[in-house]
Amino acid sequence: MMLRFADFEIDTDRYELRRSGRPVSVEPMVFDLLLHFAKHPNTLFSREELMASVWGGRIVSDATISGCIKSVRKALGDSGDMQIYIQTVHGRGFRFVGEVSRDQPEPVTSTPPAAGIPVRQFAPSLLVLPFKCSNESPAIIDFARGLAVNLETILTRIPLLHISAQAADYSHSELAPTARQIHEEIGIDYLLEGNLQILEDLFRVNVQLTDAKSGFRLWAEQFEHAPALIKDGGDRVVISIIAKLEPQLNRAIYDRVRAAEGPPTARELYLEASGILALKGWHLDTFQEAAALLRSSLQQDPAFALAPAYLSLILALGHRVGLLDEKEQTKAEAIAAAESALQLENMDSAVLGFAGCALADLGLVYRSLPILRKAVEVDPANAQAWAALGSAYLIDKQPALAIQHLARGIDISPLDSRLSIWGALLALALMQTGDLDAAQAQAQLACQRDDRTYLSRVVHAAVLLCRKNPQAALQALADAYRIKPDLSDVEIDALISTRLGKQLRSLSAEAGQLRS
Repeated sequence: MMLRFADFEIDTDRYELRRSGRPVSVEPMVFDLLLHFAKHPNTLFSREELMASVWGGRIVSDATISGCIKSVRKALGDSGDMQIYIQTVHGRGFRFVGEVSRDQPEPVTSTPPAAGIPVRQFAPSLLVLPFKCSNESPAIIDFARGLAVNLETILTRIPLLHISAQAADYSHSELAPTARQIHEEIGIDYLLEGNLQILEDLFRVNVQLTDAKSGFRLWAEQFEHAPALIKDGGDRVVISIIAKLEPQLNRAIYDRVRAAEGPPTARELYLEASGILALKGWHLDTFQEAAALLRSSLQQDPAFALAPAYLSLILALGHRVGLLDEKEQTKAEAIAAAESALQLENMDSAVLGFAGCALADLGLVYRSLPILRKAVEVDPANAQAWAALGSAYLIDKQPALAIQHLARGIDISPLDSRLSIWGALLALALMQTGDLDAAQAQAQLACQRDDRTYLSRVVHAAVLLCRKNPQAALQALADAYRIKPDLSDVEIDALISTRLGKQLRSLSAEAGQLRS
């Protein structure tokens, strides 16, 4: 079948998009989305309906759908500003605008239209209410409105979290409904709300996260900033809130999954695995436990791309730093999991970030770099992808680029255990550029962020060695052995280089001789 609009043709037999007779290269999922729109011109589709009809009912993030929409527009020479072909109806969905002709009718089948397929909404859901403001100034009101919208946008980076688009329904309520009432009306799991107060020399933002079903407040915090940040658009305000909020939200989701009755689904197993690593840190026992959960998730649903993507990341990092045994078998499984994930889904920033990072850790840097660049293009708020890109540049011996991207990932990340790993890598990159003051500061911070991570201690020891402080270097190395008594020379060398590893061991041997 051939569908035509403007100077475009969609050839469903050859699976090809052409413009003025010339092929236009598009990703398979982007082609499927465009084909669905072209088959149903001038029809409004919600994100849930697109998930049902284009993704076959699989739960994908809002960022994935937005990324595919962006790619469709790019292929058509369209944009979010022009909206020549793909029109956004805010809070409702998207529709294809234009006249489409076809050279044969759509085949008649006995099955109902894909848009009518019910979507299984397992993913936890969140509603961000418009932030209230004590000041009637239009600029302050706009800032408060933008604050909620920006928080909502960044939170889409959490895999499987569904952000409700119904906030506008509650923006003009004279009597604000309770969290429980909102849960009963639209079925959301968590509610985020806040208010903005203007004081003499600062402004204060109060934010709270509530379990909508029970009405219990899960977390609340107060943030105070200088008024000048209002004029800057409030990016620093958003980042400061996200840093504290995201770990609390991840904990709430993890606790909900752990408390659920009955056998876990593939998505529940993934959420439990990601929660273990985020809340308990990156250690041998958490790696093994998370890997087992993800293998079970993959076995239950082989088409669920996040499970093999995250499994590949765990196995690859474990292989790189010596946290997992059977290195060759682990490496082979990690590569297979990464490639499987990318075959299943190549427009989801989380999948791209996990799989790309895994390939870099396994030494396949040339393959990983374009994958990770695409991950941050699809979702610029994906902190993990930014840090992974920085790690890939570090492996590729480009420390300046490594510093730039690792710093960006750390800057926009939540305050969770991953920062210890990322901070250690940033310290290594700074050390390679000769900035030992900054390297020591980052290494110390990385050690502070997780008391059970040996990597940051080894890096700290290397930095102290370069700074000609042998006694402190030995103390840091001893702390690494406290955490991992079986820490091998190979593991140390793989992290900080053979040269520095030999120097540390020589120093340790000399100190032992003096003590004896």
